[in-house]
Amino acid sequence: MSRILAVRASNVQLASDGLADAGYGLHLGTNTLRHFERMKYGTVRKGMRHGLVAVLHDGWAGAYGSAGRRWRRLRTDFGIVGYERAFEDTFGWGTGFHLHWHTLWVTETVLAPEDQDAFATALGTAWAESVEAAGGYKVSDTCDRPNCSCGGKGHGFDLRPLNAGEEGQAARYLYKDGDKAKGGVAKIGLELASDNKSGRAFGRMGPLELGDAAAAELLQLGQPGPLVEKYREREFGVFQVRKHYRSQNLNKLIKALEIPQDTRTDEEITDDTEGLTAIAVIPAGTWYRHIARRPGRRLDLIKVAEVYGLPGVRRLVESWDLVWGKDVLDPPAGTATPVAPGDLDADQLAFQVMPKEEAEFKAARRAANEVRKDDVAAALHRFRNPKEPIRVKVSLKKPIRAKRQPAA
Repeated sequence: MSRILAVRASNVQLASDGLADAGYGLHLGTNTLRHFERMKYGTVRKGMRHGLVAVLHDGWAGAYGSAGRRWRRLRTDFGIVGYERAFEDTFGWGTGFHLHWHTLWVTETVLAPEDQDAFATALGTAWAESVEAAGGYKVSDTCDRPNCSCGGKGHGFDLRPLNAGEEGQAARYLYKDGDKAKGGVAKIGLELASDNKSGRAFGRMGPLELGDAAAAELLQLGQPGPLVEKYREREFGVFQVRKHYRSQNLNKLIKALEIPQDTRTDEEITDDTEGLTAIAVIPAGTWYRHIARRPGRRLDLIKVAEVYGLPGVRRLVESWDLVWGKDVLDPPAGTATPVAPGDLDADQLAFQVMPKEEAEFKAARRAANEVRKDDVAAALHRFRNPKEPIRVKVSLKKPIRAKRQPAA
């Protein structure tokens, strides 16, 4: 995670500096939801969409979705080129999950103060209306906290210009080393890419802090507790949530300005295979039949490989009644790349094919499990609803035969 976020932070930093140098207007926006401890994190999974994370996504789509008339009007009225959006969430006891977007908005020109205010009002109004339409609570639009940074406008939406020198606390935080001439936006990358930022309010935890607390709780109690439950809720809910997104038009502009960007994928950034040495090749048939589906074997294989290398792996594999040279192969000579299936001989390829008898047995077992699942569900339903009358199915097409009496 830290590697990926470091690259993303560098990219948005370079993009922001280049766009500011080219005269484009930059604005840092924050979109939040009103939330309470009882509210679930939710999910955006297909067929299960609910909770805070679903409202956050649907609110954005309704306010700024590219197919909407409202977005087209905003883009025309304020010269919006595009945006880069980052997802962030924290958790705190008494307040629950706090989900929000951080967004770098880019306009064709640096907006005058009055236009900046109108821009903030238009974006904020669109957000508030869309959140309510998505089923969320009315966003915060007033605040009576003394000397609050929101200026009494509430915390549902905030927009701050980044092209105004070092004026104000936000500008001092975001501008690069106080260099007004360059017009850079230092730390904007960290603001958009950080995933372990501590919650500003007392007791709030970012995702990594919540994970550390859950692990400590599990170690102390010896069983899952409330922190583990919240971490698992968050882990389930954040699935399919895009951490960073840059609009296509902004991407095109950055390429046209030839602003350097690291274009590696997440997999390429976290690739640890460079410089490693292959010690064995495990065909797919062996892997799935004898290792992946046997509890503990994958972990044993990794530990033995790290400590004892090839001799240890061979001894471990043979202890599983596998044949070295057929079930598991020697590493390819002179290369660290595993052999492709096309390089295996006919006997090895045949070994990977599941026998007909085994395939038929597994198909019958799956069918039996499906029937058993229905029977168990029906039994549980009768147990939970004891007063519900049981419907007896009697076929009128077949004659009812008396039970045979046992011989005296």
